[in-house]
Amino acid sequence: MRPLKISRDELLQRCASTFKRFGYHGTTMDALSEACGLTKASFYHHYPNKESLLRDVLEWTHQRIGQTLFSIAFDESLAPRERLSKMGKKAGKLFQDDAIGCLMGVVAVDATYGKSELMTPIRHFLDDWARAFTHLYLGKFGEEEARELGRQLVADFEGAILLARIYGDSTYIDAVTQRALNQLKP
Repeated sequence: MRPLKISRDELLQRCASTFKRFGYHGTTMDALSEACGLTKASFYHHYPNKESLLRDVLEWTHQRIGQTLFSIAFDESLAPRERLSKMGKKAGKLFQDDAIGCLMGVVAVDATYGKSELMTPIRHFLDDWARAFTHLYLGKFGEEEARELGRQLVADFEGAILLARIYGDSTYIDAVTQRALNQLKP
């Protein structure tokens, strides 16, 4: 394979932003190659189709958010409320970022209309996010209730991310974080 003119991380980040902006169905290989500064032929050399590229973008996004956000939940040097507060602040910044934003949500909506095979990596992402929150709740709640609260918190964050994007107001994300912090009060 010929080397890319940009790094793989840069390519995936630019493609993530393009998919987020236009959705799966609205994103063309032309738009993706243009976003990366590559010719369409060069781009096809590295990715034969949009689906294979999107799978890599979803995996890359999952790994990046896992390392920068989900991992905070398992930092035992901080109290659960401190971890949750840190996660909330990080989520507020991360999900307002044009490079990542709510990519999983955008792709999930598109995937329900004809690309159901893309739901698997999205489910894995959401499951990992819920596991991180569940871990925080385990100190105060039983396993089943902690799991339910973790899943609900993911749903709350996803809704808040959507509203924050629609209204240009990140306080929706802050409010979700605050409600979760109140649940962890002693």
